[in-house]
Amino acid sequence: MDALEKMKETILQEAQLKADEIVKAATQDAERILQEARAEAARKRDEELARAREKAQENARRTATLADLDARKQLLAVKEELIGEAFSEAKSRLASLEPEVYNGYLKKALFSAASDRCGDVIMCEQERLAIGEKIVAEVNAELAKSGNNGKVRLDDISGDFIGGFVLSSGKVEVNCTFDAILAREYEALLVEVAGILFD
Repeated sequence: MDALEKMKETILQEAQLKADEIVKAATQDAERILQEARAEAARKRDEELARAREKAQENARRTATLADLDARKQLLAVKEELIGEAFSEAKSRLASLEPEVYNGYLKKALFSAASDRCGDVIMCEQERLAIGEKIVAEVNAELAKSGNNGKVRLDDISGDFIGGFVLSSGKVEVNCTFDAILAREYEALLVEVAGILFD
């Protein structure tokens, strides 16, 4: 083999070694880049999964809170309906009291409301015509007998309510109608129901 061939072979061997080194380095770089890319992808996947889990938990909490609130609203609506029915029944029962019991209530309530006050008694038309004068006369007699200065008079106008009376004395009105009494009790019961539901 002559010198030229030998030199050519040496150059080819060196070139091959250099090429092998370059390929090996490139392969190592590619492997390193691939591992880094896999690690980055895994990190991003884990972050996304964590965010998704957190969002799902937040959605579940929000859904549970809304469901709880909706259940409370439905319960409140049912309780309000039951209270309304109870008061409707109470109003019907009050309207159908035995005459002597009802008259006794009217006299006691009017005596208490009048006390030392003078005023006009407003009753519903049916009661004003049927028992108004009698109740007013009996209460005035009781007021005089007990030494109170109060005196009541049956008003000529009738009220639009089912039972009880309104005592009007100047700018002051004492509302002892069944509607007013039941309304006051209704508000108190609603506050109690709301307290039970939202405590």
